[in-house]
Amino acid sequence: MPQLIDTHKTFNFRDFGGYTLSTGEEVRSGVLFRSGSLDRIADTEAHSLQDSLSIQTIIDLRHPDEFNDNSTRGLLVDLVPNRYSLSVIDATQTLKNHIEALNIAYGMGQSGPRYFALLENGETIWREVIRILLEPYSYPILAHCTAGKDRTGITAALILDLIGVAQDTISEDYAMSSASVDQLFNYLVESGRRPEGTSEAAKSRMITKRKYMDDFLKLLYQKYGNAEGYIKKLGFNAFDIARIRDFLVA
Repeated sequence: MPQLIDTHKTFNFRDFGGYTLSTGEEVRSGVLFRSGSLDRIADTEAHSLQDSLSIQTIIDLRHPDEFNDNSTRGLLVDLVPNRYSLSVIDATQTLKNHIEALNIAYGMGQSGPRYFALLENGETIWREVIRILLEPYSYPILAHCTAGKDRTGITAALILDLIGVAQDTISEDYAMSSASVDQLFNYLVESGRRPEGTSEAAKSRMITKRKYMDDFLKLLYQKYGNAEGYIKKLGFNAFDIARIRDFLVA
């Protein structure tokens, strides 16, 4: 099972490694990580994390409006040599307008169709994510957004499906993010971005029900066959996919 990395000022920080593939192989540990926002990690902890994990690349999936909400991006980001800002949400729109449009189309809260819309509308971003995964100098990689569960969850699902992790396991991995809902809510409140409604209602919308990922994967498989089919549609080939698997599978 993947390792939850204990941190004081961020949340949902995990190593992708440890999952077993149908071939009996395992996802390699120490090469791919995920987390929520990094901006509140203290300097001493940032140095400690980087000393232990040796992260070479950060993929920041947040919208530019989310950068503006933070007075600092955190020292960990400055300690990592390769940094990419890849907003999954259309950066030509304000974050507020984009979320309102998604809420009208799919209702408040998360869902498989809402995630699939981010996949379909973000081809340029997902193509760049795959390009980063193809470069040996990129590893170890840390991918994150604000919560580390939705945009990061889609990223994790694509990668895990691509290398042969079972769909049930992918949905279970996604559902693990529910454990950090209290930390996420407190972070948003402290950042001046308190979600609408009561605390209970807001936290309920943040829960990562495995049904959301089940539905996302169903839509992915219906249209593309699997993550490999989607990634080939982006312009990559079997050699590229085998190369990524070599990096990520022990």
